[in-house]
Amino acid sequence: MKKLSFILTFSLLLCFNCNSNDDSNDGFKVNTLLEDLTNQQIIPSIDAFVNASNSFEIAIHNYIDNPTTSNLEIARNEWQLTAIAYEKTYVHHIGSARDQFIHTSIYNWPTVEGAIEFFISDNDTIDEAFMATISAQAKSLAAIEYLLFAEDEATTNTSFIDSEKRRNYLSLSAAYLTSRAEKLQDIWSTTGENYATTFINSDDSGIQGSFNQYYNGIHNALDVTKTTKVGKPAGLENSQVINPELTQAYYSETSKALVQASIESVETAYFNLEGIGVDDYVFSITNTTDLNDAIQNKINEIYVALNAITIPLNEAVEQNHDLVEDLHSKLEELRILFAVDVRSILSIVITTTDTDGD
Repeated sequence: MKKLSFILTFSLLLCFNCNSNDDSNDGFKVNTLLEDLTNQQIIPSIDAFVNASNSFEIAIHNYIDNPTTSNLEIARNEWQLTAIAYEKTYVHHIGSARDQFIHTSIYNWPTVEGAIEFFISDNDTIDEAFMATISAQAKSLAAIEYLLFAEDEATTNTSFIDSEKRRNYLSLSAAYLTSRAEKLQDIWSTTGENYATTFINSDDSGIQGSFNQYYNGIHNALDVTKTTKVGKPAGLENSQVINPELTQAYYSETSKALVQASIESVETAYFNLEGIGVDDYVFSITNTTDLNDAIQNKINEIYVALNAITIPLNEAVEQNHDLVEDLHSKLEELRILFAVDVRSILSIVITTTDTDGD
């Protein structure tokens, strides 16, 4: 009986070790990693975005029904929460959602202000049929931000009170945003297109393999943050011209919060504190925490650099350029860790990065 007990105990310990950082690479289950990442990171982030989008649309309806500056302020706050919730999904801009250009239809900046004003002024009726004919960029998060934040609260409120077409444009844009969020959710959902199951069960180990795509999503989010959110507005990417209007969420001055959200999403996508993460995969090969520690330390340095910027990012690119340059440098150092060190260990192929907006 004691011998049987020992065998059972040893077997349990062996099974436990198969899911711990003491794994050898031979015992590491990539499909288990993908399942954890899908259920603990990807789907929850998308669900949170859908919830935020619905709350935002309700706030817009409440504002249109009762257009006061206090209701406008609530709508503005809900927009910021929705934009941040969306940012937490962008690290998972991969697979079927990417193929269907869902993320591009949700948030693509800079804002096309002239087109929005033309659509509102040059059409007798703003309805669903008309909105279906215009580009996503003119009715997505960036467009809605312009409508809500381009002027001060009193002026913005008056412009909506005075124009039914402007109110309709805002309302239908909010509905479009919700529809895009729900489409993203449907792609991954087991009750929808069920890409989650396809993603988890993929046996392709090449460039189209699920883990390769997931890793590229992390690198893409980081590269877009470094290049487009910080570098281009600050004149640090292929041009020395500083242009604050290139910052994401320029009108609402939410740019810094979105950079913060992007780095937080990279951190959780890599470490996955809820289960098995990419860091566990790296450890299974290297049998050391050195690289994972280097990544965590660099992420912490980025948070410090962000906290050092105490004014909106669109102002800091001019007034605190040295601090923005330091942030940009630290983002590049983290990107190199992903693009060179981790990529080499995991035999990843880095594919094209989207650096023209989310």
